[in-house]
Amino acid sequence: MTLKEFKRYAAAYGADLDRWPRSTRVDALTLLDDSAEARDLLADAAVTDTLLDAASTPLVSSRREAQVYARIADCLSQRVVPEFVPWFLSRPPFRPAPLAGFLAGMAVIGFLSYSQGLVTFEKTSTPNLSGVMIVSYLGDVR
Repeated sequence: MTLKEFKRYAAAYGADLDRWPRSTRVDALTLLDDSAEARDLLADAAVTDTLLDAASTPLVSSRREAQVYARIADCLSQRVVPEFVPWFLSRPPFRPAPLAGFLAGMAVIGFLSYSQGLVTFEKTSTPNLSGVMIVSYLGDVR
């Protein structure tokens, strides 16, 4: 095993050689006996493992977590919405008046813009095909 391979395995599997693939363990132990740089790499991997283990500890106590899960299970079993629901999760009541007012306002704006000539529609009987290229099913361009 080369030092580069050892570094790659240490970064992928950490400092615990039991997590490494079985085929590489003997070669890794041999390299650890022979190389001080390999021992330094394994020590760095051990520091990284320690930091990752410290970061994975929960910030909430297990008792509080159990209370939250119990409350969720209780609400789901009773199909009751809790008394406090954040505004972004609550469903607003349907109010037809603002919707009707909005649609009426848009209709008035559309009518006024058309009647004042801001929006015009061309009425042509035949489509203008001057810029259309005709392509046959065989791929010929005419």
